[in-house]
Amino acid sequence: MMQSRWIRRLLIGASLAGCADALALDTTPPPAPPPNGVSIGWMVYVPATLTVAPGTTVTWKNWDESDHTVQFADQKSPRIIPNASYSRTFSTAGEYPYHCWLHGMRMAGTIVVK
Repeated sequence: MMQSRWIRRLLIGASLAGCADALALDTTPPPAPPPNGVSIGWMVYVPATLTVAPGTTVTWKNWDESDHTVQFADQKSPRIIPNASYSRTFSTAGEYPYHCWLHGMRMAGTIVVK
């Protein structure tokens, strides 16, 4: 009886250890963005705030494993699949807050044009 409990605990422990590997999150941060670029990874935009001059094109690159969007008050990107990019040119000075339509305001950023 005592031996069967020990074997059962051993099997449960081994199966839980296997589950831990399956549930492990990707802990590699997204690469640093290029000038006038925003990296998407870890469910965040990096940098969260980017300041550019009028006429600058900003490019978002999705390094994450899930789809994302870049939604402004006046327009929304299509879904940005993993390893894809989206670009927008900013002509007028101002602040342009955005967020991921799929993940809500917990995933947000701002482009400052001045």
